[in-house]
Amino acid sequence: MTSFIDTHCHLDKLDSTPERAVKEAKDAGVKKMLTISVDELSLDFVSNAVRQFPEVYGSVGFHPHDATVMNESLEEKIRQLAQEEDKIIAIGETGLDYHYLYSPVEIQQQVFRKQLILAEELKLPVVMHSREAEVDTMNILKEIPVKSLGVAHSFTSSFKMARKLVEMGWYIGINGIVTFKNAEDLRAVVKWLPIDKILLETDSPFLAPVPFRGKPNSPIHIPTIAMFIAELKNVSLQDLAKQTNENAQRLFKLPN
Repeated sequence: MTSFIDTHCHLDKLDSTPERAVKEAKDAGVKKMLTISVDELSLDFVSNAVRQFPEVYGSVGFHPHDATVMNESLEEKIRQLAQEEDKIIAIGETGLDYHYLYSPVEIQQQVFRKQLILAEELKLPVVMHSREAEVDTMNILKEIPVKSLGVAHSFTSSFKMARKLVEMGWYIGINGIVTFKNAEDLRAVVKWLPIDKILLETDSPFLAPVPFRGKPNSPIHIPTIAMFIAELKNVSLQDLAKQTNENAQRLFKLPN
């Protein structure tokens, strides 16, 4: 069976239990999953999940929606979790989201900078969220370059931003959005993207791919997303899986 890595999911938010979700994912060929924190509650979930499940790795950070909650104590908690647990392999999800503005722009930017600095301190890559904030995102990445690089998760920004990120060495996370009817711009980006810069992700339980759109997403849908991308790029599913697995292993220093 062809194997895959889901580089971005939220196992704590699925309809099913984490135990069931991990088993179903393994049965579907998803051999590794990265579960991502967005707030204090999910920090605790991630730290427990990576210990409980051999297939699960984690990233710790604060989503821009929750930037107002981030404080020095929680920053220290992120630092300690990342230092104490080898299977916590990234900082994030962090970044900027100007679509909803659940947190003020200035606070989002401040918290994003803090987490980039933390990633650089800990020599870990970044899981970055950027929505309708392209110029500020790129300016902050130039201001605080992270040597361990990162992934632009759930990418929906411009071709120009994709090109700049790839030139910087970053990876681009592609999920079920690429299958949506109105995602022509994203499909154009994916057609151009070097295959060695693509990471597969679900962002489950959100953004289920067609034909499952409107239903809760889960890591079992990685093969569906991979098949769509393989056809888009005119490569075999096996070659796409092999290369995207190698990409994830390179960025996050995952074992084979």
